[in-house]
Formats: sequence, C-alpha cells, structure tokens
Amino acid sequence: MTIPKISVQNPVLSNLLMILIIVFGVFAWIELPRDLAPEITIYSARIITFYPGASPEEVEKLITAPIERSIEGVDQIDLVISTSSEGRSEITVQFEDMSDREFDKRLQDLQTAVDRVQDLPEQLSNDPEVIEVEISSRIPLITIAIAGQTDESSMKKIAENLKDAILLIPDIADVRLVGIRDRQIWVEVDPDRLKAHNLSIDQIIAALRGRNLNLPAGTLEVGSSEFLVRTMGEFGSLSDIRNTIVKVKPAGTPLRISDVANISDRYEKPSTLSNLKGFRSISLTPQKKSKGNTIKLVDQIRTLTENFKKDLPGEVEIVLMNDYSVILRERIGILQNNAILGLILVIILLYIFMGGRNAIFAALGIPVSFLATFWFLNQIGQGLNGPSLFGLILVIGIVVDDAIVVIENTFRHIQEGMSPKDAAILGAEEVGWPVLSASLTTIAAFGPLMFMSGTSGQFMRIVPITAIGVIVASLVEVFMILPSHVAEWGKRQDSSDPRQVWFERVRQRYMEILKKTLPWRYFIVLSVVLFAVIVSVTAFLLLDKAFFPGEDFPQFTLKVEMPTSFGIKETSEVMKEIEQQVISSPENDEIIAAITNIGLHTPTTVMQSSSLRSNIAELTVELVPKYDPRRKHTTDQIIDNLRERFKDFGGPANILFTKMEGGPPQGKDVEVKIKGKRFETLREISSLLQSKLRQIDGVSEIQDDFRLGKPEIRIRVKQEKASQYGLSVFQIAHSVRNALEGNICTTYRDADEAIDVIVKYNTKLLNTVTELSNLLITTPAGGIVPLRDVAEIREESGYAEIHRFENERSVTVSATVDKKQISAFDVNQKLIQEFNDIEPLYPDYQLDFRGIFDQIQESFRELIQLFMVSILLMYAILGAQFKSFLQPIIIMFAVPFGVIGAMVGLLCTGAALSIIAMFGIVALSGIVVNDAIVLIDFINKRRSENESVTEAIVIGSGLRLRPIMLTSVTTISGLIPMAIGLGGKSPIWVPLAYIIIFGLFFSTLLTLFVMPNLYAITDDISNFFRRFRQ
Repeated sequence: MTIPKISVQNPVLSNLLMILIIVFGVFAWIELPRDLAPEITIYSARIITFYPGASPEEVEKLITAPIERSIEGVDQIDLVISTSSEGRSEITVQFEDMSDREFDKRLQDLQTAVDRVQDLPEQLSNDPEVIEVEISSRIPLITIAIAGQTDESSMKKIAENLKDAILLIPDIADVRLVGIRDRQIWVEVDPDRLKAHNLSIDQIIAALRGRNLNLPAGTLEVGSSEFLVRTMGEFGSLSDIRNTIVKVKPAGTPLRISDVANISDRYEKPSTLSNLKGFRSISLTPQKKSKGNTIKLVDQIRTLTENFKKDLPGEVEIVLMNDYSVILRERIGILQNNAILGLILVIILLYIFMGGRNAIFAALGIPVSFLATFWFLNQIGQGLNGPSLFGLILVIGIVVDDAIVVIENTFRHIQEGMSPKDAAILGAEEVGWPVLSASLTTIAAFGPLMFMSGTSGQFMRIVPITAIGVIVASLVEVFMILPSHVAEWGKRQDSSDPRQVWFERVRQRYMEILKKTLPWRYFIVLSVVLFAVIVSVTAFLLLDKAFFPGEDFPQFTLKVEMPTSFGIKETSEVMKEIEQQVISSPENDEIIAAITNIGLHTPTTVMQSSSLRSNIAELTVELVPKYDPRRKHTTDQIIDNLRERFKDFGGPANILFTKMEGGPPQGKDVEVKIKGKRFETLREISSLLQSKLRQIDGVSEIQDDFRLGKPEIRIRVKQEKASQYGLSVFQIAHSVRNALEGNICTTYRDADEAIDVIVKYNTKLLNTVTELSNLLITTPAGGIVPLRDVAEIREESGYAEIHRFENERSVTVSATVDKKQISAFDVNQKLIQEFNDIEPLYPDYQLDFRGIFDQIQESFRELIQLFMVSILLMYAILGAQFKSFLQPIIIMFAVPFGVIGAMVGLLCTGAALSIIAMFGIVALSGIVVNDAIVLIDFINKRRSENESVTEAIVIGSGLRLRPIMLTSVTTISGLIPMAIGLGGKSPIWVPLAYIIIFGLFFSTLLTLFVMPNLYAITDDISNFFRRFRQ
C-alpha cells in the first residue's frame, strides 16, 4: 500500500499528524532563541602573559619568541600571530577547522606546550594563560554606563550591586565590568630618608613581610582544657603598617615604616580610563547563554535598570547604549515582514492560477512545513536568526512546488471524470518519483553547503539546514496529508472557468511555437550554449568581487592615536575635545550616546589583539536606528562628514573610523603582512606599499602598525664593578624594578577584601635621570651602593609594540576602500601585480595578503568544489531515476541556464559577486532542475505510449506547462518582497534573492523552449548510434 493511499483511506491519521506538527511547531516557535547571527566558533586561542615594567623588546625576547618556539609542535595550527608590548605578551593561535572535541584536545596540547617553557622570567605576574577566543563574547547584549560626580568607591559599589542584580536574570552568563580599579596600599619610600638611615628598599619589603603574619602553633593542654595556639601579627589597620619596625637605632629607639615612607590607601594606577559625558565611568556588558533570547533578556535588563535608578543619588547617571536588541529587532523584523509578504503573494498567485480551493490545498503546506522545521531547529539547538529566516524565505515558493505538481496532476484526472479519491491516489502516485527526485536534487544542491568551512561557512550553514528541513517536511505533507484533503474536499472545476479558458489558449500557443522550433533545434541549442559562455565569462570579469555585503549598523568607532609622548592624562584631555566635536556636529540629533575608552584599542578583526598604550583611545558612537524619523544620514555619510571635520584637527597623530559589518567576522579591506628580520627593511617595504595605495582612487586610512615607543632609559650594568660588590645583573634589575614599578610585598585584609601592599619609591622624588642614578642598591654583604657606581644610564628610543607573524617580525599595511569607487579585491590585485617581484629585491622578506582578499579567495575556491559535489550528487540521483546516462545531462543543462540568469541579475542590479552570491548559485543549481525533471519524465511517458518523438515532446511539454510556470512563479514571487525591499531592505540577503529570481526566470524560459529541443537532439544521437550498431 502506497503512502498516498494510506492518506486517502485514513484521513483521521493524516489530520492527527498535521495537528501534532502544528502543536509542536507553535511551542518550538515560542521557545526558539532569537539572534542576529548563529553561534560561530573560530577555533582560536590566545596566550597572554604579563611582565610588568618590561619593554616590548624584552617581552619579545624573553616571553613571546620562546613560547612560539615551544608551540610549533602542536598539531593542526594554521596561523600564529603575536604582539609584544610594554609589560604584555599576547600570542593568537588560529587552528584549522575541526570538531569541538578535537579543539578541546588541541587546547590542552597548547597549554602543555606553553607549560614546557622553562626559561621564562621569574618576575612574571602569573604563568602564561591559554584562553579560548569566543566571538560571542565580543557582542554584549547592551552596555550600561555609570557616571557622575561622585567618589570612585561609591561608583564601584553601585556597579557591583547592579552586576549582582543582572546576574540573577535567568540565561545571563556573565556581566563584565570595565573601568573598575582595585584598591592598593602604597608604601612610598623617601630615597633621602633611606639614605640617611643607611637602608635599602629591600629591607622595607622584608620588614613588612615579616610583620604581616598569623601563624598557627599547634595545641596546648592546660588541665582538662585544650587550647589552639596562634601567633597574631597580621595587619589590622593602616596604623599597624605605619608602626611596623624596620630596625632599632643605635640609641635603642625603633625606626618605623612611617619614618621613611608615606602610607596611603588608594586605587591602582590606571592603564585605561572610560569616560561618559566628560566624567569617569564604569561600564557593564552583560553576556547571554547560548539559548538565551536576546530581545527578552534586554527587556528584562532595561526594566531592572530603570528600577535600580530610583534608589541612586541624583549626581549619578546611568546610560544604556549599544542595545543589540534594537539591531536584532530591525533585522529580524525586515526578514519576517518580507517572509509574510512573500507568503501572501504566493497565496494570491495560487488563487489566480488554481482557484480558491486548490490554492488553500497548496498553501496549507507552507505553515505545516515551517512549523515542523521550527521543531527540528529547536531539537538541534539552533535558533531564529538572519540566515535561518532567509532559509525560510528562500523556500516559501519552493515548498509549494511539490504540492502544485501533485494538485495539478490530480485535478487533471478529476477533470477527465475520475472520482476525487481515486484521482488523489493516482495523481500523487504518478508524479511520486519525479517529485521525490526533484526534492532530492534540491537537497543535493543545498546539502554540500552545510560542509563549507571557516567563519563564512558557519554563518551560512543554517541556511541549507533550514531549507532541507522545510523540503523534507513538505514531502511528508504532500504525500501524507495533502491527498486526504484533496480526496475529501476536491471537486471538478467548470471547464468554462475564465482561468481554464485563458490557460488553454496559452498552452495551445506554446505548443504551436515549440513545434516550429524543433526543426531548428541544433541552431537554438548551440546559440544558447554560446550565449551562456559569453555572458558567464563577461559577467565574471566585470563583476566586483566581495566577501559579504555590508549593512548599515547604527554604530561606529573613532580609533585615535596621539603622539608617542602623550600619557593617559594628555590623551584624556584631547579625547574630551574630540567627543565634544562629535556631539556638536550637524548630525548630533542622530546620536544617542558616545563613550570614550582611553589607553585601549579593541580588536577590529578576529585575529587581532587589543592594544594597550597610554597614547591611544577610542570613541564609540551610537546612532538612532535606521528607520527612526530623526535619522537623515547613513552611517557612511556621518563618518565621511566627521572625517572631513577632523582633517585639520590638531593633536592626534591619526584618527581611523571603523564600523560594525553584517555577516560573519571579516578582515580589513586591505591587509598586507610583510615579514622578515629587520624593522628597517620592513618599514622600507611598507613605505613602497603605502605609496602605491595612495595612487589608487577610493583608498583611504592608509597606515601600518609599526610604532616607535616612548623614550627609554636603558641601564647597562658594569660587569666588573658589579662583581666587586657581589652583585649580578638580576639583583640590580630587581632593585630598580622594586623602586619604580613597586613590589607586592604582602596582602592587607579589610573585611572580605584582599588588598595588595606595594612598596616603591615616591615617584615625585624620583623624576630625573640624576635621581635615578643615585638609587641605592643593597649588596649581598649588607652594604649599600649607588646605581651610578655599578651601571651606565642612557636615554634611547624603543618600540611601542613588536608584531610577529608566523614566528617572524612583521609590519602590517592596512587601508580602507570606498566600495563605490573600487572593490577591495581589485585593490589587492593591483598590489599583487605591482609587487610580484618583491622577493628578489628583498631576499628573506615576504608579503602575505590577508584580510578580505584572503577570505574571498578561500571561500570562492571551496564553493566551487562544493558546487562540483552538488552536480555529481544530482547526476547520480537523476541517473537512478531515469535509468539513463544521457537524460540526466539533458536535465542538468538547466544549471547553466540558471547561472546565465544569475549573472545577468547581478549585472542588472549592480551587486558584487560575493560569497552570498556564490552560495546562491550553488543552491540555485538544485532548484532549476526541478521543472526539467517533471518535463522529461512526462515526455518519456508519452514516448512509452508509442508516440513519435515530436508528438511526445510537444504534448508532454504542453501538459507540464501549467505546473512549470506555476512552480517558478511562486518561487519567484516568494522572493520578490525581499529583492525589492517591500518589508525593508537587507543588503546581505538582497543579492541572493536576485540570483534565485533571475536564475529561475531564465532557467524556466530555457527549460520550456531549449530543453525539448535538447531532448530531440539526444534522440537523434541515440538513433545515429543505433543505426551505426546495425
């Protein structure tokens, strides 16, 4: 018994199945997490090591290079990039694509390799730490900034209380605090007093360590009682620290810490600052769990924050900005609106072509298939996001294709006098294999796309998963549910219906034209093939190449770099002026808020690390949403206006503008890494590259990442003199470090808070080279010697940061490209042509083109391979169905027909050949063959009834005209709202919609007129070989 027969004979079972799908689907729809993009794992790790007070060269030599050598043996490492800066080493390790389980093993191997490094400096703050890089952690749900005219301890308490409250919200994973400083007890030693009492800083440290101690001494039995014995010496207050005895004077009076040092309770020296409206601020950035609903969580955070504000003092202000849910609502709303409009358009067309009753039968498959897919997505841990929603939009028209074919064939039998029950069974069974084959070929086209690697593959993977889920669900609906509905509710249509009369005229006219074209079949097919080759090659050469189309996100960042000599204070003053300039710009009505981070540049690409320097800062500007009435300019226009405004602004050495982009993480427009040994040569090659880039129109913000650091005072030990005093280089360096950077000698406990006690020289009394040279060094014999006697002190220049790429020093040249004038791909191509012969001129120096260019090349290469796999799978499915080697080739001629349309569509709309476009072309290949499958199947059936080739072709094609036209029109109409932006434009998905629309339109035309001629040619070839054998 066939499935359609079960459906017709047991309608209760069919309807129960439909009800179950609807119920489970609705619950899944409610529970599905909403997000802008799916979770992306980049299989990267960072190794971070802190070496306070060390220069970038020392960090590179003593930490970065040894760790890089040690991790070389770890398997499956794709790329190693590092940055050595003042007091900090950061190594980023990019692994090849692998399973999550395999990645966990590689992380363990990486930690083991790092732990094997034996010769790291003893003065490290902590052991090197291996941290997994997570993209999701870079996009907070919302940023909550706390600022105002109040003391820092009060601000810190408010921020920590708010953090604790937010963490109580279900599905909140973490809340990160930025702008909070730890308390420290500073013991600032007066060098003159030390000298007067013949003391060194090491003796102060030893005295404090020896005093701050509680030590259990065991138990003591006194009579029948047992007592615990404990020696109590731990600091209970700052007075205890001040009164700590360092030594006893010859007169017998004690010398206390307060006699030689000032003790203060303060906050640690800031390395970064966060400002809001000119006041120091603290920022909270909540992170959600993977299954959390972004929109729901942001609403809860907003409500909680509003209630929290009521109990705050008037001078404290809380500002909410960078609300991720605003972007999410806008983008998801656009996709949902276009999906609904597409669905309405499909139903209207079904009604026009098939009548109300048949339109309901066909359209019912859409919600049933979608709800089944929602349940499936929920089961596999996926959510509703941009790609998954587009996957649904993509198949709105496709999902009714199978239903149209079954309904059309069923009602053909009803019109011929068969009962609805018999017609429903026979109609579904007759087209069963072609419908199944058509669905399988579509799945074969989408399937390989699930295995695309890299971040773009992970971003797009949910599209084929969603599409395949809907197609499988639609097959169940078409064969298990639809026949029972047609059998119960179907009836014969009036042959005098205007729709029937009109379409019969169209069908007769089509058959007449087709009959006239058959004698010209060789000319027609050759002309179309030649046209296809010319159009495809021309379009490929003319079209711009891009990674992912950009979207207009309501946020951008100014990354500012001051002259090298600037400190935190000077940088902060200039940033106040820049913030004022931005807020007072003509576009200020479009600005919601602006927050400044001083001493920090956050990464702009996945492989990039944070920069921490006192002369850098960034200003993040949040704009009103795109569809807000106040919004008059695009993000690019506002950036261009500000760029012009800051052209002659004095103070900063450099101002760069960055903005959020849609799609997966992308590299820079131009990113060329030059690697080699010497910075002099690296800078020379960098100058040549920058000079070439300046000659190309549309290229701006040209720079490299080489920076000279602050002037350094370098101490070189006099080996002979030092040895006479029994001093080593380490002992001298340790003493200087203790004096300037300070030494965490012990911990002071205030309630449940552990506070570091830091001993250092009073920097106000040690601010010249002469005063540094008089620094007293304790000898092993207990004597004291001035630093000038055992070392030479010189002022020299160093580096701000040292970058390394694949275990060699590197300089990276980067630039921004105005895509209205030239594509990033073309700019990189020009550079490659210009510097193709760089290695003979500079031996041992290499150029490595990264960024968008590298991502485009890798993704295009992989998509072409996946396209070939799709073609082979489709050929195997068609060969199995038609039991022929030749007929699948006829059907698969629809693929180049679709490619012609896709290329024409890109040319007509001015879109670039992006990863999205290539993805669409691969998916299109499975869609366009569906009409050809049913067409060839019916022609074969006519041939099996002993009709001539011409009659079989003409009559078979005529019988399939309505379903072919209708399936194509419904698929196209489902995508039209997205393509023209009826429900709002989404630049990422518009090119894909145009590719399917144009590709399917051209393919349908050529399928109706070229495919029958191609069938006739293959028949001629078969007859030729048959005669040849005879």
